[in-house]
Amino acid sequence: MELSQVSFEPMNEVHNKEAEVLERLLIAIKNRENLDNVYDEFVKDVENHFSFEQKLMEKYEFFAKIPHKMEHNKILNELEKIKNHLNEYENLEKYFDTTFLPWLNNHIATMDTVTAGFFSQIGAKI
Repeated sequence: MELSQVSFEPMNEVHNKEAEVLERLLIAIKNRENLDNVYDEFVKDVENHFSFEQKLMEKYEFFAKIPHKMEHNKILNELEKIKNHLNEYENLEKYFDTTFLPWLNNHIATMDTVTAGFFSQIGAKI
């Protein structure tokens, strides 16, 4: 799975790892195998992804950190609600195809692109 690249390489690395874990999740949903464990791994990866960005936004006083964090929280809340419905495979597939993936691509193309540009411009270090 290819995700858009941004101008701050550490963010690309986090996004690429998330794409790998997401691919494993989509396979687990399709095959209806080991879904609980793979879903937990995916949610943990998303939490780490968001935490990574939020720590940098705090550290470097990113001007749009509040709306960016609100978007993260919205998705984390959705993922938490879904955890109780993992056996609803069709709904799960639909969520990732029609909600999560479009959201992720849009989020990277908009908020993460601006955030990465800011980090690159100021010479942020992780």
